[in-house]
Amino acid sequence: MPALLRKLVIFAAVDGLILQFPGNGPRHNGNNESSSIRIDYSTSRISPLSAYPTDQNERDSGLEVFGLVGLLSVASYPFLISITQRQQVAQIQGKPVYTITNIAVIPTSSQEDASRAISQAKEQLLQGEDGQDETTSEENISDAETEGEDIDATSIPSSPIQETSHTKDHSVSGIAEDVIGKRARFGRFAANWLSRKTLGLPGFGTVGQNTTDVSQDVDNKEPSMASDVNKDNTEATASKVDSPLEQAAGQPSPPDPTVELLPKLLRYAKLLFTSNNFFFSYDYDLTRHIGGQRLSLNSHLPLHKVVDELYFWNKHLMAPLIAADAHSFVLPLMQGFVGQRDFTVTTTPEHRPTETDNSTQEDLGGHTLSEKHETQASDTDANKRDFLLTLISRRSVKRPGLRYLRRGVDDEGNTANSVETEQILSAPDWDPAHKVYSHLQIRGSIPLYFSQSPYAFKPVPVLHHSVETNQLAFDRHFRDLSRKYGKVQAVSLIDKHGGELKLGEQYEKYAQALNQSGGIDGVPLGLEWFEFHNECRGMKFENVSRLVHSLEDTLNEYGDTVVQDNTVVRGQTGVVRTNCMDCLDRTGVAQCAFGQWALERELKEERINIDLAGDSSTQWFNTLWADNGDAISKQYSSTAALKGDYTRTRKRNYRGALNDLGLTLTRYFNNIVSDYFSQACIDYLLGSVSTQVFKEFATEMQTADPGISVQKLRQDAIDTSCRIVISEQSEEFLGGWIMLTPRQPNTLRTLPFEEVILLLTDAAIYSCRFDWNTDKVLSFERIDLCSVTHINYGTYITSILADTQTDKDGNVGLVIEYREGDANALRVNTRSLQSNVNTKTLDSNASSSKEWSMYSWFRDNPHSKTRFIAFKALPLSNSVTQTKESSSKVSETDWVRTICEEIERAMKAGGVPRNDQEEEPSVIEASEIISLEDAKKRTGILEHLVYDIKKLVWA
Repeated sequence: MPALLRKLVIFAAVDGLILQFPGNGPRHNGNNESSSIRIDYSTSRISPLSAYPTDQNERDSGLEVFGLVGLLSVASYPFLISITQRQQVAQIQGKPVYTITNIAVIPTSSQEDASRAISQAKEQLLQGEDGQDETTSEENISDAETEGEDIDATSIPSSPIQETSHTKDHSVSGIAEDVIGKRARFGRFAANWLSRKTLGLPGFGTVGQNTTDVSQDVDNKEPSMASDVNKDNTEATASKVDSPLEQAAGQPSPPDPTVELLPKLLRYAKLLFTSNNFFFSYDYDLTRHIGGQRLSLNSHLPLHKVVDELYFWNKHLMAPLIAADAHSFVLPLMQGFVGQRDFTVTTTPEHRPTETDNSTQEDLGGHTLSEKHETQASDTDANKRDFLLTLISRRSVKRPGLRYLRRGVDDEGNTANSVETEQILSAPDWDPAHKVYSHLQIRGSIPLYFSQSPYAFKPVPVLHHSVETNQLAFDRHFRDLSRKYGKVQAVSLIDKHGGELKLGEQYEKYAQALNQSGGIDGVPLGLEWFEFHNECRGMKFENVSRLVHSLEDTLNEYGDTVVQDNTVVRGQTGVVRTNCMDCLDRTGVAQCAFGQWALERELKEERINIDLAGDSSTQWFNTLWADNGDAISKQYSSTAALKGDYTRTRKRNYRGALNDLGLTLTRYFNNIVSDYFSQACIDYLLGSVSTQVFKEFATEMQTADPGISVQKLRQDAIDTSCRIVISEQSEEFLGGWIMLTPRQPNTLRTLPFEEVILLLTDAAIYSCRFDWNTDKVLSFERIDLCSVTHINYGTYITSILADTQTDKDGNVGLVIEYREGDANALRVNTRSLQSNVNTKTLDSNASSSKEWSMYSWFRDNPHSKTRFIAFKALPLSNSVTQTKESSSKVSETDWVRTICEEIERAMKAGGVPRNDQEEEPSVIEASEIISLEDAKKRTGILEHLVYDIKKLVWA
């Protein structure tokens, strides 16, 4: 495959940001692709350069980087994200693997902006070289040792000591700090708002302020906050950029939620990509297991066209570079974990630990040294073997995000927290003549539609949608797994009591239904329900060996992949899929046990017997798996994994339990505060949503789930309601719509509004309240078309708290006035024989006289019993639908007017004209329902206060 550019120089020229090889000028790689590109300041367009005359001073002012994360564009503000520091964490087949430790976010809007950001990034790198950079250490292999030239793969040590960020021990006294300090991100509130002044974006105070001064001020106040500000300081941005509205009108433009949240997005992007959870290699495809590397061997395609897109995390950010054919600049990133340990064992029939073995476990910077470095003096070369164990976890880009906000399955069969973990056993020098063993495991949320409230310590899972919808997604999930891995053995570790019981029973039910329908291409799905907490009660987590023993025949059948002489001599025929509720803590312990079984089996094939569970000299194995568990846990729950003390030490005590309590409290804080905006950022960085997501967040403090088609669910709800509520076969269904309506009948504004289904037939209008969790109609009101007297549509503003809620064109509704009569009915689903409800009982709950006073058109017969029902249009587009191509844009006003016209057309078609010579007057009137002025009067101080507090905390 074409070589990627391993080191670039970025500098701000007069007509654009230039990226090229360091040296005397632009060069070309072997495929005649330009090694220099330019990003135009005005349009952000990327163009290749065959030659670019620049003076030496301009080139010397550039920033040297090790690759690109991509180009991030938000609200007409483009930013180039580049890798300024990296750290080698492993080598596979002689090819180094790196993790990102620092990035620079460079605005490309002007030369001045870019130059300032480049200067700040260079200054930060110089400070790091002076020992102030947290990402380097004496034990780690850093780029300071290889700055001058490309790395020679043959000179790389086989087992670099891994960076310490994956594992940090928590003392009992540190629990409070975990909850309210840096890990809970609460201490960063002041810093987040302070740092807005340094961003140089419209509406954020002082421009061009010295960012060092701000950081120093924070340093004097709070250490934990200062470290984050220093790490996140805004070399990411630049000086003031006037918006088009400001330039045209000479005055500040109305606040845009997208621009207001841009500083927070940039800070999160920097935190995300410098979290030591993103890995890359210039020469090795990290996204595929070692048996699948043959797909990229001798390939002339760019690396980004060879990698598995399921684990290509920066594909969306790289889209502009791919479109410009700048393939040499496209560096695929994988989120997950990469760890490596070398070890030595004897070739005697049975390996027994000795005092020398037990004394070899020295801790250096939080990491355990392998046996190899200590046993060479005591063992002869003839009686020992050196091995290398590599652990790679690949996090899927499908249904990504944070727990409680991404649970269960989506419409495509993707599940939350889906991770493929590969354990590789090889020789340290990767001699092709020696066998390389690869064992794959996967984890993922239970493939059903369910959710849990983030506001409870032990939230009860709530199932959603119909049996058919769940079965379809369930089957699709396992069929996709089967196509990729072969046979599938599912392992569920959830409890058989309490809130988890129902979900586990449904898991079994859908698995049985899948097998009864023929299984997966004729092969049944295996499901083992191992109640982890019951089997391992009393902190006896070693009892998980019972699970391994019960599945030993299946594990032997699936086997592993063996590669020798660059040829796959044996393939793994199946995979174990493990889950608990979060697929974190219990799953990590179980997967470690499966990995231990696989390693012992592979060593036995090499004529080496070893008991990893009973040999204290092999504690490095548990540490490696614990590091893996912590990394996955931080990516899904923002904290390290629970039960990590047992995974590392095979012991469980009260200190570990107290540490888990602290982590649980931290998770709880993140669940109810931090995760909402983080989820919006993840969805946007992956290209799943548009910038509309930030407007939605500013309004609701939460966003839509791009993996679940709301349009499809709403259409299914319309179809279900039609089957249930339209009892007369003679009625012809004309149309159905999802709209909002006040909670109380006969009112215009009773918060909160509820989604209802509006059905229209040739005889009546139906307003159906729907239970979206169970896909059942809770109640419906039938209004005979003959009783409709008036229809009003127009501006319908129910709140003024957010800018989108005050838009007159986007907040539109209709009100249907009708006379009470025997033909009208209200029915409630009471799950019993009685479902009729007398409409007169609703009058006491309705403030009809107060609402009617707003309408001048309630005038025909003030003494008659007249009622009305109000509907408000939902937004026709959101952050998810805007990412897909759509046809003509229809406004909410036009959409509501069309519904009114459909109702009137049905009324005329079913009625008898009063006079053949005279056309009946229209019942439709266009006028405001609740104007902006009325909405301001109706919004109380308490509503403003609650919203402002939520915005302060969440946004």
